[in-house]
Amino acid sequence: MATIEFTFLGTGTAVPTLRRNHPGVHLLHQSKTAHSMLFDCGEGAQIQLQKAKINFMSIDNIFISHWHADHFLGMFGLLMSMSFEKREKELLIAGPEADKIGPQLLKLFNFSFKINFVDSSKKGIVFEDEEIIVESMPVKHTIPAVAYRFKEKDKIKLDKKIIKKLKLTGQECKELKEKFRIKKDKTLVRKDGASFSKKMNELIKLKDVSYAIEGKKFVYSGDTIYLKKMENFCKDCILVHECTYFDRKDIKHKQHSCLQDVLKFRKSAEKIYLTHIGRKYLSQTELEKKVRKYKNVFVAKDLKKVKF
Repeated sequence: MATIEFTFLGTGTAVPTLRRNHPGVHLLHQSKTAHSMLFDCGEGAQIQLQKAKINFMSIDNIFISHWHADHFLGMFGLLMSMSFEKREKELLIAGPEADKIGPQLLKLFNFSFKINFVDSSKKGIVFEDEEIIVESMPVKHTIPAVAYRFKEKDKIKLDKKIIKKLKLTGQECKELKEKFRIKKDKTLVRKDGASFSKKMNELIKLKDVSYAIEGKKFVYSGDTIYLKKMENFCKDCILVHECTYFDRKDIKHKQHSCLQDVLKFRKSAEKIYLTHIGRKYLSQTELEKKVRKYKNVFVAKDLKKVKF
């Protein structure tokens, strides 16, 4: 059974406070293999990782929402520490036009490992393997910015009752699932269908003998104004959304979100965690009072861990 845990490394804005570090979330997906990744990497991220007892050497992917300093400055120190520890494993860094911006940012550094820069400025998949997919979606901020969606791939389970009725052998079941996993082929031609049909070379369709268990989803917004299209992007997911302001009048002309904006996602997302909280809000208790009546809305705080 796969487990997912995310940790808030920083929940503040451009000017950090003693209680809220610069933005960053670590996500660990543990299944057949482990996936350790960061969504944004604000200044002080590697210290926060140590406080949270997270092994920074295990991180394989860093997804930057946009290139404002508070969202990526911690990357320099983290990469240097990885190099000092003689890391050899390749690291992926994604972000809007990261293929152009990343090499320029790091041109003065020499690391012990290769960095693969991936442009995430357009909607689409930025990372995929056998178990997970990470997608990006452009959002609206003062510079190009994206939101990210982490998703487990759906798990295909064979229906035991149907398998028994059709008298499929264990080898045939294994072949059907392997063909789908490797070739995305959803059919199996049975060499001898006589045991349950008069027809020879019976065609077995995966959809007729199986059901899907939908994978868990996690969305990280980065900095953005309210966008209605996010409702579909964060459907049935755990949503971590910026909430720089808790009163609409404070937004003025700044391209950020307020509490009233984020609450619009309550019907789409399973749970919402508010982060990127402005430094004027000093009391965690007071903020929690503001959202107490909303059962699926929570105010994030530094080093908070959430399992789902």
